[in-house]
Amino acid sequence: MAASPSEIGMLSRSAAVSSGMVTSMGEKVDDLLSEKVTKEITCNPCGKVFRYGVRTPRILPCLHTSCERCLKPKSSGRDSRVGIPEEELVSDELFAQPRVTCPICRKEFDVPGSDLSKLPMNYYAVKLLELIDYFKLERKGRLPCIGCTEPAHWRCIECDENYCQDHADFHRKSRATCDHRILTFKQILLSPRSLSTMRNQYCTIHNNKPLEIFCKTCNRAICTLCAVTQHKTCDTKEVADAVAALKAKVDALKPQISMSLYSLRQALTRVKTAAREVNVDSQVSSRKVSGMIEVCISAVREKERELVSDLERKKRQNTEIINSQKELLEGELTSMQTGREFVERAFIGSEVEVLCLEPQIVAKMDELISGDCPTINSEVDRIGFTPSGHDHILKAIEVLGKVGPPKPDRGPRMIVDDNGELVLLDNKGNVIRGETKELLRRLKENIIEEELRVEEEERRRLQEEEEARLAALKEEEDQRLAALKEDERKRAEEAARLKALEPPRTPTPLPPRDFTVPINFSRTFGSQGNEPGLYSGPVGMCITDKNYLAICDVHNNRIQVVKPDGTYVLGFGVTGTAVGELNGPNDICMFNNRNFIIADTYNDRIQLFAPTGRFIRTIGQKARRRAIFHQNIPGSVKKPDAMEGIFDKPFGVCVNSKLQILVSDMGNHRIQVFERNGEFCRQIGTRGDDAGQLMYPYGIAVDPQDNIYVCDLGNHRVQKYNADGRYLKQIGHGKGENDGCFMQPRSVAVDTKTGCVSIVDTALHRVQIFTSEGQFVNKFGARGKEENKFSSPCGITTNFDGEIFVSDFRNNRIHVL
Repeated sequence: MAASPSEIGMLSRSAAVSSGMVTSMGEKVDDLLSEKVTKEITCNPCGKVFRYGVRTPRILPCLHTSCERCLKPKSSGRDSRVGIPEEELVSDELFAQPRVTCPICRKEFDVPGSDLSKLPMNYYAVKLLELIDYFKLERKGRLPCIGCTEPAHWRCIECDENYCQDHADFHRKSRATCDHRILTFKQILLSPRSLSTMRNQYCTIHNNKPLEIFCKTCNRAICTLCAVTQHKTCDTKEVADAVAALKAKVDALKPQISMSLYSLRQALTRVKTAAREVNVDSQVSSRKVSGMIEVCISAVREKERELVSDLERKKRQNTEIINSQKELLEGELTSMQTGREFVERAFIGSEVEVLCLEPQIVAKMDELISGDCPTINSEVDRIGFTPSGHDHILKAIEVLGKVGPPKPDRGPRMIVDDNGELVLLDNKGNVIRGETKELLRRLKENIIEEELRVEEEERRRLQEEEEARLAALKEEEDQRLAALKEDERKRAEEAARLKALEPPRTPTPLPPRDFTVPINFSRTFGSQGNEPGLYSGPVGMCITDKNYLAICDVHNNRIQVVKPDGTYVLGFGVTGTAVGELNGPNDICMFNNRNFIIADTYNDRIQLFAPTGRFIRTIGQKARRRAIFHQNIPGSVKKPDAMEGIFDKPFGVCVNSKLQILVSDMGNHRIQVFERNGEFCRQIGTRGDDAGQLMYPYGIAVDPQDNIYVCDLGNHRVQKYNADGRYLKQIGHGKGENDGCFMQPRSVAVDTKTGCVSIVDTALHRVQIFTSEGQFVNKFGARGKEENKFSSPCGITTNFDGEIFVSDFRNNRIHVL
């Protein structure tokens, strides 16, 4: 973008600063720069030093300064909102006018012709950059004196020239310049206020004429010749008079500004106080809720012990009855069997002996025939549990309490009045004054009275609640009995209707897939492009609740949802850094079988989207303090990424059965776990190559038992942790090309039916399958561009039908096996 002639004149000597400014900030020059000076020469939004032509400092109407690069509108890329309902799309008419948004206060301003060079330049920042450049040359002995070839170490503020020691002494002693201020560059940088008296600029038309006139009509500074030739009819005034008038106007407004600042500070103080009160109220209320819930849980546990005790008592009674009946029957059975065996053995002897035993045998046989079976009651009372209904329990839970504004302070208390005097506020709100000792005595009496009153009110309240609860229970019980009768009637009618019908056939579930047999390629879809259904670097994938496939199209910065056969359904995603925009999405998963969770890798955050692509919220952020770290700056933070909820290139994401969100924080060599509301829960792993340690973790997955599988890319392995993050085992034998070895594993998926773990071995262009215990089962894939080969596969998932989907990154397609 072209600059105005006055800007080119101002920047003629500071252009060299742009190529070496960042280096100078890393040398000893920055030791002399105060925080205020550093802030003046640095663009606040991007944190980079101003550079002419690329990062030229421009002043917006809100008086904030930003570089041109931060003011240029961000490229939104191709609009990938195809498939989103029309009511959720934003009209393009809102973006018809060329406007610039301030990156600091977010206000929007019109720019004539969308030309950023029409905005005024921050000459003060440019002058500071020029002085820093001079100081660099002076430290190296390469800054020439204006009067000779000796190195210059002094600068005249009024003349705006550089001098050696001899010429500086002569300049001080000269009658015409004896009142000029001659300072070293170090002194100037330590006191930048001296820049305010530097000489004016010169006219770009009449180069030897200083800009001494200000034209109000044209809003620019001109020389005297321009005033009499080109600005005759304009409203002109000398620069000094114009500055004096402006200063007087500003001075007149300073009291009002001071009052406004005071009001803002007071409001900020009240807001901070309110924030502290919110935290305190939340903690106190949380303790109250926890205490109340503990009481309820204790009561429920006591009722549970009572019911279990009744069950055990009933069980013992029934067991004693049954055992006594069992013993009686077993005794009778033994007696009858013994008599029958005796009669049978009697006929084994001689006939004479048998006849001698005839009376006994006949008597025993009569006894066996006429013996009655003892009367036994084999039916005992069954043991069961009949719940009394859940409705009143749920309603009782609902009325446990509610969150809202706290009740106003009541009761006697000591306060400080407007005069700063300690007074007593009694039960009725009357203010009582007196000696402190007397006030304390009366306070004690009032507290006792208030406690008695509160106890009486609480007793009446509890009595009313108990009466209301009993009435509600009776009503609910009546309703429950009526509902049971109605349900029984409907079930009888339904049973009669279905009696003559054939019962519905239960669909046969698909058997688990056998991963030990050779795995063949079923189909392939997709090719390179940015149109719907085309891909540019497909990576992470997941299966939606409709058995569709959601794919991270990383180079197009969008998400595409397709059917299992590759038919395009919808897409969403716009390139950028604002909320709802994407920059390198690398992984995706489903949250609660509905919303999408996306690893927005190069924006260092996790974003949640609705099924239609509507943005919901973000989780985490990148370390914003990275740019200010320097070993010579006290208080700077060396590793801000170790903070909770701070990401450095999150590459993988998944959700466990508790709806906790697990994120592989690649740059910080760890796994971060968040609750469903986005609050940080815990961290898994640290940097290293020991068991349980990680080096650049990428893909992540969980099995039905919530065990965690992490692709430890830097260590060429996959590690398994339990649900609490405790290390369990390693899958794979480390780096290598043999079966069971890996070269940069990037993605992992778990088959829920068999527990087999499928791992994408990216650098070897294949997929390996293991058991959950880490035993090698099978492999498939090889390098190539043919339909049954891979080129750097990066993602893997399985659908409800047992099909395996693999994203072929460099071939820009999806394989189905």
